[in-house]
Amino acid sequence: MAALRLALSLGLAAAACDGRPAGPAPGGGPASAAPAPGGGGPDPLDPLRRFEASRRAATDFSRLPSSDRLLGPDPIALRPVDPRGRPAAPGAPALLSPLRGRDALVLLDASLRELSRAPAPASPTGVAVMPSGEVFASGEASPVLFRYVVRGASLEPAGRIELAGLHGVRDVAAGPEGVLYALDERAGALLTLRPGPARADGRLEVERWDEPIGAGPFRVVRLARHLIVDCLLDHTLVVLPVGADGRPLPGGAARIRHDGPIWSFDALETADAGGGLLLAAGGVEDRPLDRTGGSFGYIDSFVFLYRVTTGARPEAARLSAVNVSELGVLTPKAIALSALPGAAGVRVVATGYGGDRRAELLFRATDAGLSAAPEVSTRPLAPGVAGMVALGGGAFAYANPLLDAWLLDAGDEGSVSKRPVQDGGEDARSEELRLGEALFFTSLMAPWNRTDGPLSRFTCETCHFEGYVDGRTHHTGRGDVRATTKPLLGLFNNRPHFSRALDPDLTAVADNEFRVAGALSGHDPWFPLSAADAPWLVDLGLADAARAGLPPEALRRALMSFLMAFSHRANPAALGRSRFTPLEREGARVFRDRCARCHAPVLRSDDPGSAAPFERWEELVLAPEGAIVWGRAGYEKTGVVPYVHEDGARVPSLRRLYKKRPYFTNGSAKSLREVLERARFGDTGGRAAADGGPSAAAASGAFFHDGAPAGEDLGALDAGAIEALLAFLDLL
Repeated sequence: MAALRLALSLGLAAAACDGRPAGPAPGGGPASAAPAPGGGGPDPLDPLRRFEASRRAATDFSRLPSSDRLLGPDPIALRPVDPRGRPAAPGAPALLSPLRGRDALVLLDASLRELSRAPAPASPTGVAVMPSGEVFASGEASPVLFRYVVRGASLEPAGRIELAGLHGVRDVAAGPEGVLYALDERAGALLTLRPGPARADGRLEVERWDEPIGAGPFRVVRLARHLIVDCLLDHTLVVLPVGADGRPLPGGAARIRHDGPIWSFDALETADAGGGLLLAAGGVEDRPLDRTGGSFGYIDSFVFLYRVTTGARPEAARLSAVNVSELGVLTPKAIALSALPGAAGVRVVATGYGGDRRAELLFRATDAGLSAAPEVSTRPLAPGVAGMVALGGGAFAYANPLLDAWLLDAGDEGSVSKRPVQDGGEDARSEELRLGEALFFTSLMAPWNRTDGPLSRFTCETCHFEGYVDGRTHHTGRGDVRATTKPLLGLFNNRPHFSRALDPDLTAVADNEFRVAGALSGHDPWFPLSAADAPWLVDLGLADAARAGLPPEALRRALMSFLMAFSHRANPAALGRSRFTPLEREGARVFRDRCARCHAPVLRSDDPGSAAPFERWEELVLAPEGAIVWGRAGYEKTGVVPYVHEDGARVPSLRRLYKKRPYFTNGSAKSLREVLERARFGDTGGRAAADGGPSAAAASGAFFHDGAPAGEDLGALDAGAIEALLAFLDLL
């Protein structure tokens, strides 16, 4: 068995946007702009293919930098300095904001002027303020919580909590009992922490309780009597009652489950006898994605209002569902829920990362309860809002990673001011790259889409949260084929693209994405853009280009430039390391002997000559780039059915597997352990079936990820090999 070379083609790739119909004329435009193949005219995509070929030839894929720092400082969240949320005096510390792309935490006054900046955990995404005023920050690429104190206008480091067994903490919240709640996105766990005194070396002693919470937990909020966790990949909000000591109570949790991801929420506890709460959530339309029309159906953005009770009879009753895509609010990552004066109802303010409007929804109190149909008003607001804080008097502050700025909204029409993050010249992105990022994360790629039945207004991030996945397995519109969402990071050196491998290069990806995104809009996908189409491009620093007009070819080139730069973030499991553990080293050997025939250790998936020798695996895996693709350009049939292509499915990349759940093209495996336990393979040392030995299924090289024939002489991975492989795969 040691010599067995198993085609461990994990089948993890999923159709992202590869459910498209037959290919269009080059360029996707009208005949005058893009003649059909063989028509004799110039192909408008030829300059883009030459551009791509030139960039590939000049790129060292072993050292392609991760995109987290390349795409700017990224202020990802906002939290009030005062744990009770009381307004700050003019010029005094008011807000805290982590800079995800700069590993820093910033202290701001109420005018969004930076007062102080301190180092933060790697890739900081969470910040919490204790009742004492102590501040804790978490980072998705660090197992350490940083502690700070605010002295005057200064934010000063004051110790740390080290969390053994974790690679990162996606979010953190604080309770009035002096406890912290941390989310382990990788393991799907909620940690309750009670910090103790600091040691001489700055480490804080801590009591710790871990419990499973769901797949992809990424946001946590503590109210007086409840704790709420948003599990992105489970499409679930978990509302937990909290005991007097601050720990979640066993049993009694209420769960709100949708068909697609929930990106944001806010809640108000009510004073009724049940001790429940009102909860507003922003997410995708709560119904299956529909691909039968040749585009993306039923994926509008919605705001939902729920009444929730926990305890002996937990329940979540939906009060309202409002399509905010039709209001111009797309992918609402930040919403705010507040009570109207005099028990007159509630207000929801919804902002969109992908749209250029802010919506205000007033749910009035009636004799029968809150109105299901709210009073609606909207106003312009630049896309990219990821966090918001109410400042009082109708004013709001917004964190905007797309603009790399904070926005101050005074509450009056047109009075939104922008304060860019001071970055010391570190952000050297071109205008083209900024435009490409906007095309990916906003509705610029299909600005004329409308909402009507299955017709939806959406962005790439509707299905690819932060470029990764949404946990969905959706119908592709082709027979009975279903497919999971595929990450859109790391495409540059992983072609041909997607599970059916229908896009040979990024030129085809970009052109097809424009076509499919707006397929049912009634508008030609080969279109130019100007400042009149998207006035907020000025805020992105593209005033001159937008005024001059952006032709179709330039839009596609910008999207390609972004996808070239949109490389995977460093794997937290490998950061700061230079050596494998013994178990990881054994896993690498098992992978080499049994898996690498399909999941090749190449730097370019379509170039076998770029394979890294085994002696370099340790160096390349543990480097920040983690550059090996672990994929191949060919197809395989491994029993994961129905097949997305007549030849099977393209061998996928295994980079950042912890971000790709569920697994297999059809999404039937929920964990990597399940993937490995299902594997069945023939013994390469056995005789061919024609020689009277094992059957054809068990002959040399036969491999099944799933659905292996019963009664065949097939092998399985033993427990030791599974543990070793899991340790190694965790690094990829």
